[in-house]
Amino acid sequence: MLRVGVLGRGLAPHRLARYNRLPLHRLAPHRRYSSQAGDAAAEPANVRNIGIIAHIDAGKTTTTERMLHYAGFTRRMGSVDAGDTVMDFLPAERERGITIQSAAITFGWKGAQIHVIDTPGHVDFTVEVERAVRVLDGAVAIVDAVAGVQAQTQTQTVWRQAARYGVPRVVFINKMDRAGADWPRAVADVERRLRARALVLVEPEIEKPAAAQYSNAELRCWLDAVSMERVAFDLAADASGATVTRHALAPGTPAYARAAAARARLVDALAAVDAPIVDAFLAADGDAARVPAADVRAAVRRATCASQACPVLLGAAARNVGVQPLLDAVVDYLPSPAEVQPPAGVAPGDSAALVAFAFKVLVDAQRGPMVFVRVYAGALEPRMALVNASQGVGERAARLLQMYGGEPQPIARIGAGHIGVVLGLRHTRTGDTLLGARHASLAGARPAAARERSVLHELREGPAAAAPVGLRLHGIRVPAPVFFCAVEPETPSDERPVAAALAALLLEDPSLH
Repeated sequence: MLRVGVLGRGLAPHRLARYNRLPLHRLAPHRRYSSQAGDAAAEPANVRNIGIIAHIDAGKTTTTERMLHYAGFTRRMGSVDAGDTVMDFLPAERERGITIQSAAITFGWKGAQIHVIDTPGHVDFTVEVERAVRVLDGAVAIVDAVAGVQAQTQTQTVWRQAARYGVPRVVFINKMDRAGADWPRAVADVERRLRARALVLVEPEIEKPAAAQYSNAELRCWLDAVSMERVAFDLAADASGATVTRHALAPGTPAYARAAAARARLVDALAAVDAPIVDAFLAADGDAARVPAADVRAAVRRATCASQACPVLLGAAARNVGVQPLLDAVVDYLPSPAEVQPPAGVAPGDSAALVAFAFKVLVDAQRGPMVFVRVYAGALEPRMALVNASQGVGERAARLLQMYGGEPQPIARIGAGHIGVVLGLRHTRTGDTLLGARHASLAGARPAAARERSVLHELREGPAAAAPVGLRLHGIRVPAPVFFCAVEPETPSDERPVAAALAALLLEDPSLH
């Protein structure tokens, strides 16, 4: 991301024009088949707001594409190499095969509505991750089984970002089918480099050479230490990986002994942070394999939601292996908005007045500013009168949208705990707090009317002096500028288009000054 500290001379208007266009074309092969995908008013207890975070090339977008397919959102799985993914819809993303901007999508899985934000993995786009993590209740951190967690990588950066906001995480060790994949080393990296307490939920069964190395290995199945079952993907019969079979392990078999050893290690790790699992262990006469699976699952959830430990799973997303168990873990172990401590100033369960946080702004040539919001209390409805508490001005929501990658769909309401897009907000920027016009904190306050100053005037003189009013949520930590440039129109007639493009950039990018 270009972080500009000083604007002035040097960049021609036609180079800036590309920032003022957001391609929101419809993707014909990708259509919604999940019945829960469009319900933006589901109960908060049935919602999961998660992000996919990782280093570049760890498999974030590939994993997300499989999630969409298995949830019934798409007929077929998109490919990063083919440039037809739902989440990477910008031409530059498809050309380079990388994620440049965070993209949001919503789908249903086993009774839960999941809002997913796929974030960039390159260090240049750190601010994209920062503003996404700010509104998440949980995250899936993807680790490359071959590369592991390398020193001074983006994996550690995004992990620290999630930790700073107290976001619980599930770790998915991907690419376990690749030559050089090393499961024990990857788990050790999670504990040593990320400084996390790893709750290893699975034990891989891999066809590998006699040297007992996880190289040139082919992932076929694994042992589930929570349910004491063998989980298998028969790709010969179903190359899509949609069929997952589970078989209970018979006591006395070698597989049961390996699963029992994995269960013992899991219970031992849980005992360090969860007292109830110790009671369950003692009630089972000290035999971890006899502890009920429901008690183990509940203990993993408590430890994860408290950010005291991180469940670790495995898979090979590109080969369609392991994504459904990962989705199960998202629902089973990551918290809902109802279980997360609300921001300071927002009472738990408060539904009297709207409190929302604008975490991202995109400027579309046809729709104008598209403000991505997370609603913490109350509900957002079309044509609703709002107050931008950070700017101290009145706003009005024209329309509400749910984003499906690059495809927006109109919705009638954004309820508490949900993420959506608002159209019609003219002065809201990333990090602003939006309140309902009758919010209690606005008693006696008189927000200014929406400003009518031209973008050219604001660029020359600076924005109008803001007088914040009412409740204001904690903003987003923006990295300091590291790049300075000057911008000047080539001719007087270009002055206004350049000013409009710069104004759009200022709305979109909180790191631009």
